[in-house]
Amino acid sequence: MRKVDITGVHKILTRYYGSRNMSMTTFVEERNFINPSVMKFTFDFDPSIKIDFITMLRRLKRYIIGAHFNLNIIEEENRIQIYVIVYDKPEYRDYDFIFSEN
Repeated sequence: MRKVDITGVHKILTRYYGSRNMSMTTFVEERNFINPSVMKFTFDFDPSIKIDFITMLRRLKRYIIGAHFNLNIIEEENRIQIYVIVYDKPEYRDYDFIFSEN
């Protein structure tokens, strides 16, 4: 089950980055209409606050639960866009191949 605590995400953005407006859009495929595969958060921030993106990602990961995901951040003027790409299974598997010289 995928869970995103939108209130928690907005609380983090308001508390640490001075955000007053946040919007969220999702893309849901037809074959899996309950679970979105892509989410986009767009929010404004206070330009006087220096943003550490690694810390922001660590804080936001607390509120995205139950799936593997990638977070991509784009900064434009006084707005930040966060793309959350969610997938159910890891894309890469390790089969423990042993390589040796002939």
